[in-house]
Amino acid sequence: MSLLSPPQIPLFRITLFYGPETFEGASEAIHCVFNVKKRSWKGGVQVDIVVGRGQIQQLEETLRFQSWIGELLRIVPSNDREGYLRQAYDLFSQFICFHKLGIYIQRGIKQENIQVPADILISETREIIQREVEKIKQQIKVELDLEEFDEDIEPTSA
Repeated sequence: MSLLSPPQIPLFRITLFYGPETFEGASEAIHCVFNVKKRSWKGGVQVDIVVGRGQIQQLEETLRFQSWIGELLRIVPSNDREGYLRQAYDLFSQFICFHKLGIYIQRGIKQENIQVPADILISETREIIQREVEKIKQQIKVELDLEEFDEDIEPTSA
């Protein structure tokens, strides 16, 4: 008889549907739309998470994201850096949206499509992003296929 319990199955299945995107006339905010399905629901719902560009820029500054990603991308050939940089900023925005969604879910999500506006959960989102910054940076490294590189180690040429 095993005393080990099975791993806990997440209560929600969350999938990024699309984003980050800006909508025409609303360039001061980005949108990430997630499909969220609770195990007990027959179907999922779409949750549009909106984050203000000002909040993203504040987090970038607070977490020194620009200098971190610049340092990390030194190992990437210069003609590829722009694409990597654009993808890194998209990933950073997606993680902000994902964590804001997590807070929203914890507050009690209903089985209905909804838009979570930019002007709510600002301080809560900032707090969790600051707390999770190292995990977020690691996930960005993995997504960019740069996880094997340590920014403290100079790359060597073969």
